Amino acid sequence: MKLRDVYESANTGLDAIKRAPIVDYESDIKCIRIQDISQNKKFHEWGNTEVNESDYNKFKLKKNDILVARTGATVGVSYIVKEDCNAVYNNGTIRLRLKDNVNCGFIYQLFQTREFRQYIDNVSCVSTQPNLKVENLLRFDIPDYSKPQQEKIAKILMKYDELILKNEEKIMTLEKIIKKTYIKWFIKNNIPNYEIKNKKKVKPYGWVLGNDNEMMIPSKWKIGKLEEIGKFVRGKNITAAEMVEGDIPVISAGINPSGYHNESNVKEFSITMSASGANAGYLKYNLCDIWAADCSYYANNKNIWFVYSSLDFISKAIDNLQVGAAQPHVYPKNINKLNIIIPEEDLIIKYNNFVNPIFMEIKNLLEQNKNLLCQKKMMLPRLMSGKLEVD
Repeated sequence: MKLRDVYESANTGLDAIKRAPIVDYESDIKCIRIQDISQNKKFHEWGNTEVNESDYNKFKLKKNDILVARTGATVGVSYIVKEDCNAVYNNGTIRLRLKDNVNCGFIYQLFQTREFRQYIDNVSCVSTQPNLKVENLLRFDIPDYSKPQQEKIAKILMKYDELILKNEEKIMTLEKIIKKTYIKWFIKNNIPNYEIKNKKKVKPYGWVLGNDNEMMIPSKWKIGKLEEIGKFVRGKNITAAEMVEGDIPVISAGINPSGYHNESNVKEFSITMSASGANAGYLKYNLCDIWAADCSYYANNKNIWFVYSSLDFISKAIDNLQVGAAQPHVYPKNINKLNIIIPEEDLIIKYNNFVNPIFMEIKNLLEQNKNLLCQKKMMLPRLMSGKLEVD
């Protein structure tokens, strides 16, 4: 049996420029894009858009719609809509609606299998830019299971997804605590057991604060270059052909690892910033050994979390670092020249020690999710092939 035997409709979305343009202000309608799917973004993180009533009615997302990325490096990644929502999809994706005789959750889980990924790679990688056609998607073979059997399989697998999602929500909460702590200490100057006698007015160059970028800081602090307390250095590129199968993430220009290797060139904790491409300047903390490739990295554990929080706070300034018209780049020398608040060294260490347990809690949750995903991947092919009974 093939996917075309159980589908109701399959359509590409609205033109991303003319009919569903992303706007830089809050709107009543969201638009899901390839990056929203590949980066597993929440609904509130999707792009804002404005569309006419006719297009909205035709391309509105409803519960159990399945979206599949049709172009680019992440072709084939998918997303299932859990509730009706005020959102449309653009032409980087295919929306699949299924007949009532099939369980949508089952088909979504089927799209997570290695067999589906291999099939998509085979039918879409016919040119320099991967492209998935609707008719090729619909030719994918699916198991001929009864709907009750599909529902049982989907229920088992969705439990893993739910546990992973709960952990991700906990991580987001912890990240907010870290961000709020930095602002409380170094922007609002409300630090536990720290007396501030005098303040001075400063203008951090490159920041966007309003009021002519003026702010007040304790007189003992200063606005200085990041390189005064530590430096980012360039990673070492590695090609896919050079990677040896392992579990060390290779951090490159994208949001997610570009692959996995059997050795690392950066140990324990690090901060990375993507060096080139559409995601140049993307800031990420890493709580495990990595191979730093097409990125810049920072790995001084003494003040690493202070540096991360400082850069996270001035993310708009980082956006302005991109150079190059055709291919944006962010270089270590530019990162190291960024202006940050520099308090006394013992206060930097105090902050680092204060938030370190929070990062360790995040590390534990990430490891839980890694194990859950591993368990799911082991179970997925056995359930889909019928080797593992569900009755």
